[in-house]
Amino acid sequence: MLTLRLLPEEELDGDPAQCVELAVPRRGGDTITVTSLRLTPSDLVRLRTEADLTLGEIRAEVLRAEATWRQLLGRWFEEGRAAVDSLTPDVALLTRVLEGLRTSL
Repeated sequence: MLTLRLLPEEELDGDPAQCVELAVPRRGGDTITVTSLRLTPSDLVRLRTEADLTLGEIRAEVLRAEATWRQLLGRWFEEGRAAVDSLTPDVALLTRVLEGLRTSL
């Protein structure tokens, strides 16, 4: 989980504009390492905006892929149904099945 922290004044060394710390934990086996970045508030807003835009594009692409998949599935179903409906039944096979059922009763 990402964590944000506004740095206190005593921790602001170098560029005081970079007063936001973004910590990114990563799990590797049994250890967790945390990488932290110092950002300006405007960098943080830009990061949030770009992440929202990217997630929106991903969601739209997933919805397009799902719609395409549903269309293909519907088409395959229709083609399969048409293929089954166009087959003439094997009368000899059906007769043997019915005779087998009659003798087993």
